[in-house]
Amino acid sequence: MINDVLTFASNKAGQGKKVALVTVIETSGSSPATPGQMIAILADGSSNGTIGGGASEHQIIAKAVKALENGEAAFIHKIDHAESGMVCGGSMTVFANMIGSNVGLCIFGGGHIAQSLAKIAIDTGFFVTIVEDRPEFEAGFKSVRYTVCKPGDYIKTDPIQFVDYAVICTRGHSTDKEALCYCLTKDLKYIGMIGSKTKVSTLFEELVNEGLQKEKLKDVYAPIGLDIADAAPSEIAVAILAEILLVKNNGKPEHKKLT
Repeated sequence: MINDVLTFASNKAGQGKKVALVTVIETSGSSPATPGQMIAILADGSSNGTIGGGASEHQIIAKAVKALENGEAAFIHKIDHAESGMVCGGSMTVFANMIGSNVGLCIFGGGHIAQSLAKIAIDTGFFVTIVEDRPEFEAGFKSVRYTVCKPGDYIKTDPIQFVDYAVICTRGHSTDKEALCYCLTKDLKYIGMIGSKTKVSTLFEELVNEGLQKEKLKDVYAPIGLDIADAAPSEIAVAILAEILLVKNNGKPEHKKLT
């Protein structure tokens, strides 16, 4: 049973989901749980495993869901079974540890910039999804969710899940355009698109002429990244991630030096 719970939690974390892994650490009196019992709980309330069932387990699931929503790292909680409406009496104490990343970054494109960006984003704590139509590019990535998705199929495949940040750096103008249109259908905290000022202006004008509301484009970060890099893909990746962190952490593009 415990192995099943741990496998479930590991698989869900590997899919970019946040998981509350709850373990019974102490019981007293007549309790339906025993120390060591575990349950893995997702943000939607679904779970694997049990810590005794009944009203007490329901209460723990609700608390875990709230903790996941609030971005808590861990919690300890004691339940009096009688107060939870159970006739068995007794009590139990649980420890919950949140695993998995709660920040998801989707990168459209699998080229050199995407490869550099994915690496440093993972090191920074992001769960990274790569969307590419070329399966052979997967070898250039480690520890990402690699999704093969042909241009034109973004809406049907819906590759963005558990993502708040998106970077568009595909192989060309038309694929950038399709990826941007798809991203604009999502509730994202950040959409960035690579390209020169001329390319970006041309693309934006095309979209407005095709009926897209200009207001929807005002929050797109394009050209992408802070103005700190040269033409090297690794430096461009740093400039992009710096901009994402600026948005994520409500930062300020200022030096911290005293003088």
